[in-house]
Amino acid sequence: MKTLLGTAAGLMVATGAYAADLPGEAAPVAVDYVKVCDAYGAGFFYIPGTETCLRVKGRVRAGVTYTNNGGDLNNGRDTVRMRTDAYVGFDARTASDIGVVRSYFEIGIDDETRDILANQAFIQVGYVTVGRQDEVANGDGLYGINDSTWEPGDYTATGASVLVDNLGGGFFIGAGLYGNNDTQEDTLNRPYIWQSGEEAEYQASGIIGITGQSWGSFDVSGIYRSYDDDLGVDGDIWGVKATANLKLVDKLSLRVWAAYQDGGDGVNLANIAGFRAENVTDLAIAASYQFSDPLAVYAGVRYQIVDGVTYNRGTTANPDVGKFADDLIYANVGVDYELAPGLNLQGELDYASQDDWNQFTAVTRLVRVW
Repeated sequence: MKTLLGTAAGLMVATGAYAADLPGEAAPVAVDYVKVCDAYGAGFFYIPGTETCLRVKGRVRAGVTYTNNGGDLNNGRDTVRMRTDAYVGFDARTASDIGVVRSYFEIGIDDETRDILANQAFIQVGYVTVGRQDEVANGDGLYGINDSTWEPGDYTATGASVLVDNLGGGFFIGAGLYGNNDTQEDTLNRPYIWQSGEEAEYQASGIIGITGQSWGSFDVSGIYRSYDDDLGVDGDIWGVKATANLKLVDKLSLRVWAAYQDGGDGVNLANIAGFRAENVTDLAIAASYQFSDPLAVYAGVRYQIVDGVTYNRGTTANPDVGKFADDLIYANVGVDYELAPGLNLQGELDYASQDDWNQFTAVTRLVRVW
């Protein structure tokens, strides 16, 4: 009996071994675990079964803002507002014979409308980027929450750009062309640069600079923004901005920049307060100091020299909006404390003032990034 059982067991093992080699039998499927991809930095992983690396990132911000509006030209209201916004981005990259093929898609919740929007959606191959993207000009303003960016460079629109960043010695150069009617509801996803019967609407931008130096970085940006103006006036805007980000001493950073914008007859250019201007000159300086690993403080000031329009080009609701543009000063001071990795508590005070108009803001918020 034992001999028969042993013989039967041996036959079963042998049969199983031979069966694995029989034609038409599927081989066991190997488990394809997710692997880390370190070719493009931290956070990337291989999509199973492909050579494409993917990174998922995001941010959630929630806070409260107090605003005091003063001066005869302001509405005189005090407001307290709760604010929340968020985004999630998907960054996919694949090495190829024509360079790294990258696609990036980012969706976010708008702080004002609560609409879900496609903040960015572009394809990048080598130096060329096409789709909805941040434009190449440097729009950096001050540090902090309300960082008072240079608006022509702080611009996201659908277009095409080229950025060459390996010229040697840290030098780079770039240029881009973008639709300029990207905020119109009927053309938000398909902005046109030109159509029959209208003037072209676009923004052309360029930048040249040097980065990665022991002392910091420096660049010069230029923009030209064209409008289809139906008032018989010149509403196009051109501008130039020079920015230096300096590493003074350990843990202390300094940003200094100057910019000039010419708005023609002033129908589309305005100062920070929203009053229309023919031209605006900006001078700004900001500093940030990392006291310790979790704690950083910052402060900055921006001064606008404004040449306001000399005639009535206001709206029906506010027909004199163009007559009140004046030189304006803006300043902020704030603190940023890391409670845990990826979780920061921030607070900031801001003040802006021109003749007969001023605004004070206090904001605190919690920020989670991953």
